[in-house]
Amino acid sequence: MSPDNVQALPVGTRLGDYRLDAMIGHGGFGITYRAFDTQLAKFVAIKEYMPIEFAVRGADGKVVPRGTRFTEDFAWGRERFLDEARALARFRHPHIVPVLRYFEANGTAYTVMEFEDGRSVGELLRGPSGRLPVDDVRRLADGLVDGLAAVHAQGFLHRDIKPSNVIIRRDGVPVLIDFGAARQAMGARTRTLTGILTPRYAPIEQYALDGKQGPWSDIYSAAAVLHHAIAGEAPPDAAARVGSDPYRPLATARHDHFEPAFLEAIDCALAFAPVDRPQNVQAWSELFGASLSKVGDAPTQRMTTMATTPRLGGASRERDEPTIPPPMPGRRWRVAIWLLLAMVIVVVVAAWHFKPALQALLAGQEPTPLSTASAPPVAPSNPTPLPPPTSRPAPSPPSDTALIEQAERAALSARALLERADEAATAARAMASEARIVAARAGQPDLQSAERLALDGGATYVGQVSDGKRQGLGVTELANGERQAGDWSQDRLNGLGIVRFEDDTRYAGQWRDGQPAGLGVREKPGVSRAEGNFADGRLEGLGVRRSLVAPIVTQAGEFRDDRLEGLAVETVGEQRYEGGFRAGLRHGFGQITGTDGKVQSGRWQDGKLVDAGP
Repeated sequence: MSPDNVQALPVGTRLGDYRLDAMIGHGGFGITYRAFDTQLAKFVAIKEYMPIEFAVRGADGKVVPRGTRFTEDFAWGRERFLDEARALARFRHPHIVPVLRYFEANGTAYTVMEFEDGRSVGELLRGPSGRLPVDDVRRLADGLVDGLAAVHAQGFLHRDIKPSNVIIRRDGVPVLIDFGAARQAMGARTRTLTGILTPRYAPIEQYALDGKQGPWSDIYSAAAVLHHAIAGEAPPDAAARVGSDPYRPLATARHDHFEPAFLEAIDCALAFAPVDRPQNVQAWSELFGASLSKVGDAPTQRMTTMATTPRLGGASRERDEPTIPPPMPGRRWRVAIWLLLAMVIVVVVAAWHFKPALQALLAGQEPTPLSTASAPPVAPSNPTPLPPPTSRPAPSPPSDTALIEQAERAALSARALLERADEAATAARAMASEARIVAARAGQPDLQSAERLALDGGATYVGQVSDGKRQGLGVTELANGERQAGDWSQDRLNGLGIVRFEDDTRYAGQWRDGQPAGLGVREKPGVSRAEGNFADGRLEGLGVRRSLVAPIVTQAGEFRDDRLEGLAVETVGEQRYEGGFRAGLRHGFGQITGTDGKVQSGRWQDGKLVDAGP
């Protein structure tokens, strides 16, 4: 299993012609992998139908319903997943990720897509400014308008437009990925909101499972992405806009570099009430007017915020194929032969000239210095004796230029990892919400087939039982006040559930053999909160941890045994560090951005700054 998600298939797994290379995304509905197509010799993206509320992966790699009561919902959702793949396979548009094929295996379904070689808008917005350059925003708007027009023309909705679902390819073209139609249908069937919307990018109608959605819903989400790219933050959560609306129009807040019509078009698309927004993409495009034409017809170019090192993509002819020189014209080969002969003559003459020295070396003697007619012999000097071979000079600290370059590279990689950590935290929050739903069902007083058991140490259990063991939904309360609720198997929590310990620390998420394992959220109200992947109750893999008491500290990256390890991002108050960590302490190269925006490069060792840039 992947360390980022215990339900993911292991790296190296073969699915027909595809070899899984890495897990690149996961959520409450599915897992996305990067894979290598062994037939076409290119990378692709494969999305696996894996609804965490209804299914679990067995030891043989197959996906099965969590229980008989979930069998129908699991199968129904798999069909909706395949329906979405069939619909997307019809699209061939520069701003929509191409679906190459879909198939069933391991008891579930898979969609194979092009692996877009680029970075997501979410990753780009993690830069120091938190915004995109003006021309890049215009190009992003043009791509969203054009792509949504094609999607809606087929009677289809995206339903999950957010920064992480828009990839900016290396050539600067924005591409929509990860459609959420099947996910939305599943939520409507099961009456579950979690995992089917993204706060701050979802319109208010998505908060009501029976709310009427249409092109105006996608338009709202696309405008929220543009708002984030311009203002450096997403608009307020739609649920927080009920009654007194805190939204501040861009047209009045930010006039710099953007035409009023451009900002007003975004403000109009972000109207709280669906009827106040443009009802279709054509109407929205007309609001932009000529402000899009400045980049719409321009040659496609690489976005200025792209890093110099792209993600892996398909095979590149420029790098992968050997360069074959053209045939040499007749006159040129004759010149080449003469040059070769001249080099041979030089080598022969040099060998004759240095023959005595070579013979002395071969005989193991000290060669005599060669004398020339123009220079008298030089008296031997008395050099300082060399140190013993075993002693080595201490490594000198890197130069200022080298230090800055290494610190910048570490900071850039840390920012790239930050998006993955945030995605893991988002998935963990969704998983925690699902766990609370399961726990609420387990605690219902009219739970079907519920029994009461008296356990050792004064503990009690009320819930479903099989062969005298806790099996199914139920709640256990210990004598010390600890409370566990959720899905039980073989007398232990397995699946989704929650726990409240005697010190009021709480965990909600996935469980394995009675231990928090998988995606979840651990928190002590008012003290700390951790979101991500857990193993034996400790953060293990990608995640985010926050202290809730002054000074506020936020850490995002990869954790080992509850401590940051490798590249990560840490904020302490208003100060931000991007760089390396070891055993939870800053270690290696990195950069600090102060409250005044000044960036300091340096090298840390076990939490202490040992080299600082200018």
